[in-house]
Amino acid sequence: MKRREFLKTTLSAMAAAGIAPDLLRAAEITQLPFGDVTLDKNIYNNNQTQTLLIYLVGGMSDFIGNMTHLEQIRREDLSEKTYPSSGFTMTKNGFWQEGGGASLQNMLDGDYQATYFRTAFDRSLQRSHGRSQRRWMHGHPTVESGMPITLLHVLNRYNLVDENTLMPYVRLMGGLQFYDDRGASSMLPSHLRPVTIEVPWKSGEAMKNPYKRDSIWDDTSMEEAIESMSFEVNDFNDPITSAMQRRKKISNFIEEIKNSALPSEVEYPDSRTGRIMETAMRILVANPDTKVISTEPAYRWDDHSNALTGHKEHGADLFACIEAALKHMKATGKDNINIVVFGDFGRNFSVNKADGWDHGNNQVVYWFGGERYLNNLGVVGETDLYVWLKKARLYSRPTSSSYQFEPYSIASTFYKLYGIKNPEVLTGGYKAIDPSTVYTDSAPFLKS
Repeated sequence: MKRREFLKTTLSAMAAAGIAPDLLRAAEITQLPFGDVTLDKNIYNNNQTQTLLIYLVGGMSDFIGNMTHLEQIRREDLSEKTYPSSGFTMTKNGFWQEGGGASLQNMLDGDYQATYFRTAFDRSLQRSHGRSQRRWMHGHPTVESGMPITLLHVLNRYNLVDENTLMPYVRLMGGLQFYDDRGASSMLPSHLRPVTIEVPWKSGEAMKNPYKRDSIWDDTSMEEAIESMSFEVNDFNDPITSAMQRRKKISNFIEEIKNSALPSEVEYPDSRTGRIMETAMRILVANPDTKVISTEPAYRWDDHSNALTGHKEHGADLFACIEAALKHMKATGKDNINIVVFGDFGRNFSVNKADGWDHGNNQVVYWFGGERYLNNLGVVGETDLYVWLKKARLYSRPTSSSYQFEPYSIASTFYKLYGIKNPEVLTGGYKAIDPSTVYTDSAPFLKS
């Protein structure tokens, strides 16, 4: 998090202030019936929700969170290539231990909030990246506005965010194109538009202290001269001056968190994803104004080849990073931060000739934290193995009696965390996740 890494933040602030033209369409956001949205300010104030959205571009295999069908695949010789005899240990709750399941089991067994929904099923049977990403990220069948921007439009209408709100929406690593929503963003007041922060690439010794200033920003006289020139040339409230003030405010905040020490019991993995998670948690813990951070790990998941190696390494790293984030959350007493992890889709369980997994429809959605407003449900949903074509197409899918939900329900649940009472008006009719509607002995996912 060097100061130079935050130059893009400055550019984002200046664009948000109206200096740069908006080139993408903005009409979609107006299609949403914001006038029909009901928000309970008491719930909003009580929850004080902050969310870290982690999107798994390319689609993580649901095998990591649900390898319970491996024995059947081996017994009936269903996979194109046989699964190796070693490296596939199943934890007591059915996670792939070597591929991140060890951390998943730790988080489930430990004193953490962890719910794993195994039956997030796209009934449209779409397996293309573009269409799947639209369904999962936008939260509406036709309106192309990402969840964070839609939320900010609602909060703005209810006067819950204003010009004093610091970085209400942060995109790490440049964000994702469907979270970007420049058209929809341009319709927000300039001070509420997204801030983009890049995370350093380096690892090892160079990352022991990644929060270093660049010399240009240590030159107080230069900074004062820039501000003075801005005030002389422009009115006090003009876009350039506002952008400069916003940049300075953000810069000062970054300087503050870079000097803060992590709790002694918290250590993030020495990886780029570890740096991303650490940066996100530092911001959320220190700045209650940040309502949403969206990001992706430092790797993609479209493993049509070498999936058994790629998924194993990446899954182990990702969930170790999330485990560290939960320790960070717990050590700082933050019960209002939640982390949700999902992607394009799940994957086929048949190992192809290139040791890869192809696209599937069902996936596991992981939801952590948020103890103040979420119930800890553990593992939710049951699957069977759908053999569409032996030695080619094997998928997990919800059993006939299992709870399941469509992609849009993630958005609906996300909105409800912030006090929106009828989130289905923003998702084309899809309601929030609630397995208690199927399992009579299950608590609702949301407490309020």
